[in-house]
Amino acid sequence: MKISSPDPRAEPPKDPFFAIRQRFLALAETYVLEIAMLRRAAESPAQLRESLTGIGLIAHRVSGVAATLGYDSLGEAAASLDRQLTQAQKSGALDLRTFDQPISIFHASLSNVLDVRQS
Repeated sequence: MKISSPDPRAEPPKDPFFAIRQRFLALAETYVLEIAMLRRAAESPAQLRESLTGIGLIAHRVSGVAATLGYDSLGEAAASLDRQLTQAQKSGALDLRTFDQPISIFHASLSNVLDVRQS
């Protein structure tokens, strides 16, 4: 049996996730802005629950796709924030100070994915 090496002139395999990745990155740009606005709105006690719910929904969406597309650290940050916010919503323990760091980590991870794409 003869084993041949791949033809160096052959085109590299196409990225099956290219279109999905481009759509995800476009959404990520809007998510970065939304998270910043929701975080500011959460400083108002009257808007705390609604704002954290909005951030949680974004984290949930991102956690479901990020790791599949190769953005592992973003997926981990999103999943962690999603879990924390879901538990707090259920227990009624919503304190913005509790979520400042996880929100900041998630927001920075999302921004980093966009920065890498642009470089």
